[in-house]
Amino acid sequence: MKGEVVYAGVIIDQAHPSLDKVFLYLVPQDLMEKVQVGSRVQVPFGPSNRKVEGYVIMLESETDIPSERVKAINKVMDDYPVLPRHMIPLIEWMKDEYHCLTIDAIRCIVPPGLRANIKKKAQKLVFLNDPGDLVEEHISYIASKSQYMADVLRLLAQQDGIPLEEVRAATRAPLSSIKSLEKRGWIRIEQQEVYRDPWAYEPDIGIQPKVLTQEQRQAVEELETALIKGYGKFLLQGVTGSGKTEVYIQAAQKALALNKQVIVLVPEISLTPQTVERFKSHFGQRVAILHSGLSLGERYDEWRRIRNQQVDVVVGARSAVFAPFERLGLIIIDEAHEDSYKSDMQPKYHAVDVARKRCELEGAVLLLGSATPAITDYYLAQKGVYKKIEMKYRVDQKPLPPVEIVDMRKEIELGNRSILSGALYRALKDVLQKGQQAILLINRRGYAQFVSCRSCGFVVKCSNCDISLTYHAYDNSLKCHYCGAIHPYPNVCPACGSKYIKHFGIGTQKAEEEIGKLFPQARVIRMDMDTTSTKGAHQRILKAFGEGLYDILLGTQMIAKGLDFPRVTLVGVIAADTVLNLPDYRSPEKAFQLITQVAGRAGRGPHGGRVIIQTYQPQHYAIQFAARHDYIGFYSREIEIRKQFMYPPFSHMIRILIMGEKEEDVIKLANDSKDWLKQRIDGSYVLKQGLDEIGAYSAPLERINNKYRWHVLIRIKPDDIYRQAYHGLVDEYLEWFIGVKETIIVDFHPLSLL
Repeated sequence: MKGEVVYAGVIIDQAHPSLDKVFLYLVPQDLMEKVQVGSRVQVPFGPSNRKVEGYVIMLESETDIPSERVKAINKVMDDYPVLPRHMIPLIEWMKDEYHCLTIDAIRCIVPPGLRANIKKKAQKLVFLNDPGDLVEEHISYIASKSQYMADVLRLLAQQDGIPLEEVRAATRAPLSSIKSLEKRGWIRIEQQEVYRDPWAYEPDIGIQPKVLTQEQRQAVEELETALIKGYGKFLLQGVTGSGKTEVYIQAAQKALALNKQVIVLVPEISLTPQTVERFKSHFGQRVAILHSGLSLGERYDEWRRIRNQQVDVVVGARSAVFAPFERLGLIIIDEAHEDSYKSDMQPKYHAVDVARKRCELEGAVLLLGSATPAITDYYLAQKGVYKKIEMKYRVDQKPLPPVEIVDMRKEIELGNRSILSGALYRALKDVLQKGQQAILLINRRGYAQFVSCRSCGFVVKCSNCDISLTYHAYDNSLKCHYCGAIHPYPNVCPACGSKYIKHFGIGTQKAEEEIGKLFPQARVIRMDMDTTSTKGAHQRILKAFGEGLYDILLGTQMIAKGLDFPRVTLVGVIAADTVLNLPDYRSPEKAFQLITQVAGRAGRGPHGGRVIIQTYQPQHYAIQFAARHDYIGFYSREIEIRKQFMYPPFSHMIRILIMGEKEEDVIKLANDSKDWLKQRIDGSYVLKQGLDEIGAYSAPLERINNKYRWHVLIRIKPDDIYRQAYHGLVDEYLEWFIGVKETIIVDFHPLSLL
């Protein structure tokens, strides 16, 4: 209202702890109608009044601050609020839950292309100015003078509003001919905005839903009931091949029928093409894509389609959980057990936690899907936090593939030094002879794991990270997979000068070479971080394999889940111990999940399938239960071990990671932090009651990118009262140690302690 004084609370778009507060600005009269909660604005900041951007998170009609000290907003940057008002509470929750800056949480929601002020894409369209009969007269008149001009008119008479470049390509008309038509007033050329399309391939639209099994039908009915109520949290445990994706699609249809919108998360970009294709086949242009593999412009345009309510379904990786829907009704998280849903940058959010909170705030249904649920999620389902839905059988009653465990110790005794056991070699040979396909998993990229001197034992390590370098054969280099540093392959040992230095272990590149020697006729395609670094590489590889252009798909864990290829009759796990031997209490869980997931890629077609697991620990319970496809058996064994050693879910871990360039300073700050925290804990009854253990230790990866790393680990009882108390303690700690030159990162939900 004219004459009314309004103040805007603005979060400045600069990530610094001292600026993590609301700054008050006056809303000028001429901007009253434009400034809303969620608007991106430009404001004068600091003594020099430099222009910075910020986000309005609140509007007030009065303030205690003297009016002469309140500066005015310069301008509004966009036509509409870029932060949906209903997502402001989610931002506030993230700040408290992940101990991050408010702007860090805001940046999760705002696309990077918006902040980079990416320009909107435009193209020139050609339109007819005259009605049909007149066009024929124009064509008759102009044909004798210019066949190009006549052809342009004929084309536009069939379809009006064609991009200028397409008109020229179809008619071969020079630009001068088209300009002549424009001068005559027969056509007009208009500049119109177009969205960048990250999905060039359009599948057949309007595919009819499949006939559901009884288990699938019951799952969809339960979800529909929850959608009508507007709330529900579900854990869908379905064996591989039980048709979870069809449940997702039909649950999404139920949500759309109720005028609600749907977010579908997948753990890997490699899974996006297949999932997008399935959803686009049913919902066409109502589907948008969001993930980090898109260009800034593509992500910006997809985000705008979502923000403008032009789509109803979003498929994407972790960050898609922040899709700015106004009528959110359902969030589906496929392979919900995967660690890739946890962000490794600030804020260190977990997409499952964010989705759960967002569903609570917006009255939506949460569906976690997995053949091998995380131990903590299944425990919560047992406690009633999630409602459990089970699908125990594959579609069409296809049996789960038989699994054979091969003891690689016996292979060595028999003199077999190959990466393939006798059983896996014979199985691959049989598959190739029958014209079928195989998937081989080796969860380590590169050619070899490390380079070492056989004379003195020296291992070549990264000078920045103190971590062994991986040998890559294609360019004969050593690479650090943590900081990206590249080093030449040494001809002699840097330590003793011996020429007996070589690479050991095996990665995907080495495996590809070995298989090529054993089966020269086989068409092998490799899928790992090295072969999928270019845009669209995931989709190209999977499409080529799906079309039968390759016989063997060899890759890391990105090939272990979600993929559905009916011609795959064999799955081989070359080294099951890679995951099993990680220094992590969850390594048995990760090994069981990985083996079970990759085993599920076999036997989905008419020819059935088999799985061969190569291991040096054939009796380990994780491998034994995986071979039997027995999740319940594994869970029962694992939860007892967790309870015995008070691992999560029977405790809660807090990690404070400290990084710096001087080792002695990092160690001192870690110990000072532990002492400060221990003193506060001892002085509080609640904090002391909730504590299980606290200590300062060197991180397993002691140095990365020339920064030394120590951490303070706190283990507390999982009760909410203690977690809330420790949230407050950590906030106090961060305020107390603000300004230190070392980097401090708090993770209240660490999945890895590396």
